[in-house]
Amino acid sequence: MEYVIGCDIGTQSAKVILFSFEGEVIGESSSSYDIDYPHPLWAEQPVERWVKALKIALHKLIKQTNVDKKKIRSLGVASQVDGVVPINASGNPLRPAIIWMDKRSKDQCDEMDQTIGHERVFRITGLNVDPSHVAPKIRWIAENQPDVYDHANYFLLPGSYITFYLTGYVVVDYSNASSSMLMDVRHKRWSDEMCRQFDIDITRLAPLEASTNQIGNLKPDVANELGLDPGTVIVTGCGDEHSACVGAGVLRQGLVGAIVGTGEAVCTSSADLLYDPTRLIETHCHADPDLWFIENPGFVSGGNYRWYRDNFAQEEMKKAKEINRSAYDLLDFAAEQVAPGSDGLIFLPCLMGAMTPDWNELARGTFYGLTLSHTRNHFARAILEGSAYGVRDITDQMQSMGLELQEIRVVGGGAKSRLWCQIKADVTGIPVFVPEITETTALGSAMLAMVGVGEYSSLLEVSEHVVRIAGHFEPRLFNQEIYHEYYSLYRQLYTALEPIFLKSSRIHHSSGLS
Repeated sequence: MEYVIGCDIGTQSAKVILFSFEGEVIGESSSSYDIDYPHPLWAEQPVERWVKALKIALHKLIKQTNVDKKKIRSLGVASQVDGVVPINASGNPLRPAIIWMDKRSKDQCDEMDQTIGHERVFRITGLNVDPSHVAPKIRWIAENQPDVYDHANYFLLPGSYITFYLTGYVVVDYSNASSSMLMDVRHKRWSDEMCRQFDIDITRLAPLEASTNQIGNLKPDVANELGLDPGTVIVTGCGDEHSACVGAGVLRQGLVGAIVGTGEAVCTSSADLLYDPTRLIETHCHADPDLWFIENPGFVSGGNYRWYRDNFAQEEMKKAKEINRSAYDLLDFAAEQVAPGSDGLIFLPCLMGAMTPDWNELARGTFYGLTLSHTRNHFARAILEGSAYGVRDITDQMQSMGLELQEIRVVGGGAKSRLWCQIKADVTGIPVFVPEITETTALGSAMLAMVGVGEYSSLLEVSEHVVRIAGHFEPRLFNQEIYHEYYSLYRQLYTALEPIFLKSSRIHHSSGLS
């Protein structure tokens, strides 16, 4: 039997899974790492942390499975998107990576908005002007760390740095590049206009490659460090959200991926290049060259439930530890005792600003409709419902763009909650399916490797062989009708609070509190 390894180099850990070519999980391992916050709104990681975690995870995986390393034909990499790693001519990083969640480049975004305008940026790149993207981060480096900027031979994305470490070759896949705000998404090439506007030398951006292309083999010294064979083929890979949808089989129109972790990215595939006139949804290149990746990159979702658990569910956490269960299981059971609609308690899932129903960093989390009859159980259910309303914001907008949606495939940690999956189906009116393998980011990167070495001819073909469904939740008509009314109230509530969000922010800043 031969194998591939799927790697998920995420925001807080490196996960690796060994798969057979039939999609059987042979073994898995992970290693975590920290995020540095050197200043408010900054978020960085030395790239050495990614490399160290990858080494640890791979060594544990090989030891655990005891497979012949010569039988591992290929390794695929999925990575956190939108980070930037400047490297010099020797390939050494010049500073820690500025990662996706870093917000320091707001001034650079404001300047871009004033000079070229968000509509033009969206038309070229498919993206909103936002500090999460790569272009304003590079501009920040140029303006604030000119020595780093001047000595940078390339500005790499996280996935590009990992594949460079593995092979010595500098490339970037189309999906990752399309999240940078420097790509002409329609023509799938670096945009001269965007590079000129940001005053970024286009020759310092990595050459573009398809996600399933073979970059080369492992460098012998790196193979020795990782405990792998130097004949192992490395493919270009893709972004983590793109890979999660590949691993969920979201490779034809009508399927939606909901990737539920701290945040919840909601995405679909389209055979046609589409733009959302409201800019709620962005347009990216897909890991499949015949498709486009239509996505809202994610609002805080699972993070809301975790916030509630950590601050208000100490009793459940204590009991869960005693009976060796997850505290979330106990919270779900409590929430199930409450009727749909939480007896009028509505939650706006904006604990870190809003990405739905529009992009608004000033929005704040809100509970509305609280009475003396409400209990902690109501809060738990309202949080699950509020996040489902956020998903409906996105699926409704996708449908208004002409996309017919047939099913939602839920992956990530949130896929473990049967209650939450049912609520999503009831709120959106779309059937929800849960894949057997919920770690679909690693599976997706392994699928890229399977195609890359020629075992399958396309991602769609491999998905038909390795993606299997374990759970199915149909919308329940009675609940749909209830949620339709409460969803309308949720939207009205958000609209009514928008001027309050702005005024509250001004008071907060004038008080010197941030």
